Amino acid sequence: MPRGSSGDSRHCLRVTKRIAQARLPAPIPHCDRRLLRSARILSALALSPVQDRHPTAHREALQGFRSFFRQGATRDFRRFLLFSGLMHASVLIAGPFFVLYLLQDIHLSYIGYGGWLATGLLGQLLALQAWGHFGDRFGNKALLSITGFTVPFLPMLYLVSTNLGFLLIVNFLGGVIWAGLGLGLQNYVFDSVRPADRAKAIALYSTVNAIGWSMGALFGSWLVEHLPARIEWGGVVLQPASNLPFVFFLSGVLRLLVSSSLLGSFHEARQVERASRRQLLWELPLVKPVAKFVAWTLPKLNR
Repeated sequence: MPRGSSGDSRHCLRVTKRIAQARLPAPIPHCDRRLLRSARILSALALSPVQDRHPTAHREALQGFRSFFRQGATRDFRRFLLFSGLMHASVLIAGPFFVLYLLQDIHLSYIGYGGWLATGLLGQLLALQAWGHFGDRFGNKALLSITGFTVPFLPMLYLVSTNLGFLLIVNFLGGVIWAGLGLGLQNYVFDSVRPADRAKAIALYSTVNAIGWSMGALFGSWLVEHLPARIEWGGVVLQPASNLPFVFFLSGVLRLLVSSSLLGSFHEARQVERASRRQLLWELPLVKPVAKFVAWTLPKLNR
């Protein structure tokens, strides 16, 4: 499989998916429909050079999902599935309602909403390759640990401000962090099972995530119906544009509980490079470029 072609096709498919998921409460303009068609055509063109592979079936791999889960899946992999399913459930508590909050509650313009989406995609594009190198060197468990403890704070920030510039920064950081978390989750599946069992492992992983999505979306809808839009506690009054920021905050709290309780229950599936926490922080995406830029600009500002 050509390496560059595979990466281009995955990138185009990912961008197309994000554009298609960005549904607005209005008919899609003609220019947006043309953009969607163009993205799909580019995705098909990027995928066309990829050669199909026909793996040889192994007798020991011809087992059902139930026997695979009981015998083929390790204890670490089962605990990883629990972490992934609960994390996706916690995320989908808030996920379906960001569009409503931005367009209906704080009356963000379509251009502002498009910019909000674009900053998230930009964060993913800038950080994805660096996250890949990080996971290859230090392991996907380290990648999950860092992103798993930072992603809970993203929805909480929507309680802080409704300023467009602030929201753009938050979603840019969200794109950076989610690029690492999504990559770490997928790669951990590949590292945890035999090549002959990867198809079943991916199917099981997707099923668990889908169950989590359904449970999270239903629970989030229930919270939207029952949470108040104004909270007063200890003389402090919180009254955002609606109760949705409280739903976002609760989603972040549940994400933090999932990460703190389950990330330590499974281990890295392969041998990786050992590193201190300081070195891991230095190797995070965008840290080195920003540090070099600051080191380059400070002497010039002091002149």
